[in-house]
Amino acid sequence: MLLHYILVFFGLAYIVYRHQIINVYNQEYESAAAFWPDVHGRVISALIISQLLLMDLLATKRAALAAPFLIALPVITIGFHRFSKGRYEPAFIRYPLEEAMMKDTLERAREPNLNLKGYLQDAYIHPVFKGGDDDDDSDVVGKLEDEVIIVPTKRQLRRNTPAPSRVSGESSPSLAVINGKEV
Repeated sequence: MLLHYILVFFGLAYIVYRHQIINVYNQEYESAAAFWPDVHGRVISALIISQLLLMDLLATKRAALAAPFLIALPVITIGFHRFSKGRYEPAFIRYPLEEAMMKDTLERAREPNLNLKGYLQDAYIHPVFKGGDDDDDSDVVGKLEDEVIIVPTKRQLRRNTPAPSRVSGESSPSLAVINGKEV
């Protein structure tokens, strides 16, 4: 009898909260999913505890014959956790986006004619299978911290561009001239 009202409530709540999240709430910061490894570990721990409690419950009830078959569940869950931790945690811990951008910028500056297709053929191979030392990466990061390297880019700030705008047809003013006055 209550199911219909519950469905209507959650349907309307979904629409309202979706609107609130997209259009109303102001996101003050971005954590770049830094908490995800911790959250994943806690979810897996809770899942294993619930599976062990289910086995205990089935062992005390009349379904004691089904309990031994459930021993595989925590084993599979722990295996999944180890796989996920090995596969995805390095992306959260070892290589933040700023460091990856720095490495890409330095690579473009050092080798502008890099054969990217040949490089990417083995770029996603696990470091264990590549057979080489990662000391080069730590040296590059150490050099970056010691010296400032300015790499020329093709991008320009939109406000300083004398090209006409697509909307107004006029050229945008530079930072030195705003409202006819020099700043």
